[in-house]
Amino acid sequence: MRPINEIIVHCTATPEGRQVTVAEIDRWHRERGWSGIGYHRVIGLNGERWAGRPLDKIGAHCEGHNERSLGVVYAGGVARDGKTPKDTRNAAQANALLVELTELRDRFGIKKLSGHNEYANKACPSFDASKAYDYLFEGRSKGFNPILDAVLKRGDFGPEVADWKDRLKAWRSTVGMGSPLMTGDVFDHNAELETILFQKTRKIVADGKVGPQTRSEMDLALAGKPPFQALDR
Repeated sequence: MRPINEIIVHCTATPEGRQVTVAEIDRWHRERGWSGIGYHRVIGLNGERWAGRPLDKIGAHCEGHNERSLGVVYAGGVARDGKTPKDTRNAAQANALLVELTELRDRFGIKKLSGHNEYANKACPSFDASKAYDYLFEGRSKGFNPILDAVLKRGDFGPEVADWKDRLKAWRSTVGMGSPLMTGDVFDHNAELETILFQKTRKIVADGKVGPQTRSEMDLALAGKPPFQALDR
């Protein structure tokens, strides 16, 4: 099991009162070209607690904070007009979310909880998750800082970049594509484009950055294994 030290709370950004299923979220994420649902747990409209992406797999729910976190999402987060952010948690959802967070905390010894809006310019989850649940977690009050994902991106340089370029070339060779003109240890425009090509081929977030999911997918690719799928289809 991978080390987990944080829970990040999300909303589905769907209108108040609308049920959302795991299969539906999985379809949305696949339509974006991803490997399926990026959240690990889903809280339904009636307080259902559903499993999403397996807990032992890195999520795809918060850029830069996926490797050691769990993503928990509740159905809702937008008013009935379909656009205005709103805390739409009903009593059943609020209770189910509390139980879910407590169980995950105890199971994995998690120290910190955050809302998605603390790491991204988004309203999600449409309420102050830290304020609501901070009393459950000891990390924030003790100055706990989670370890961020190690990410390579355009402009970076060094041996890790050179190694990633070599891995891109090796991947191209395994799929019968010509070797790109990539030399040196600078993550330049060509390296970014090649990374995006790899990500699109493997159906993960195609942002041109090399984070934990992209590295994991490269390991699978070089081992001759198919792309990771969040859920069995």
